[in-house]
Amino acid sequence: MTTPPLETGPDPKLDMAHVTRTEFINAMAHLYRGELGEATAWRTRIDATSNWAVVLSATALSFVFADQSSERHVLIPIITLFVTFMLFMEARRYRFYDIWRTRARLLEINFYRPMLDGSAPYDPNWAKLLADDLQWPHFHMPWWEAAGRRLRRNYQWIYAVLLSSWLVLLLSHPTPTTHLAEVVTRAAIGPIQGGIVILAMLAFYGALAALGAYSLWVSRYTKSLPAGHPDRLRAGKRRKQQMDH
Repeated sequence: MTTPPLETGPDPKLDMAHVTRTEFINAMAHLYRGELGEATAWRTRIDATSNWAVVLSATALSFVFADQSSERHVLIPIITLFVTFMLFMEARRYRFYDIWRTRARLLEINFYRPMLDGSAPYDPNWAKLLADDLQWPHFHMPWWEAAGRRLRRNYQWIYAVLLSSWLVLLLSHPTPTTHLAEVVTRAAIGPIQGGIVILAMLAFYGALAALGAYSLWVSRYTKSLPAGHPDRLRAGKRRKQQMDH
């Protein structure tokens, strides 16, 4: 009886110097599919957060306008805070989504497009740039830009509806009024005076308007790179190097 040969596992050392063209293309295809899958997953999470904000706001407003209590307007500032929390959460998710979308766009522009039309890659060093980003992943978009984009895309309309509903309640309940002093008195929340509440709302919405306006200005009227642009990898790499030094 002969002893069966021992099975050996795969060689842990991959000879990268002799990777064939076919093996390289197969690897890039699997990498692209993985990056696109990650981007799709985070895109779904972004949409879920927006849906939660819409459903929460609609449910709260339905309850507010159906209730006959004189203090029902109090619920709207509270819902506004919850919507703001969802905006912050969505901005964070958008930054993660941008990581994989940027990588997918890098492969599409520098790998798949040259294969289709026979042109040279947009960036000759795209492989090194992608390798560096895979070695140490980092956000390609600052938080304020992500929050500003989601605010301008979706949340500005939610905030506008909440603010309009709050003003309608102050002006019409329990009786219609046009006197500013009475509106200020109605805006009170428990021991907090109405004037303080109104000033807080003005400051909050002013901050939102400033964020949206600054994000729009940077996006439309400066040389800021669009979201998902492959050059964001290089810009993010420079920012990381500056922070390290």
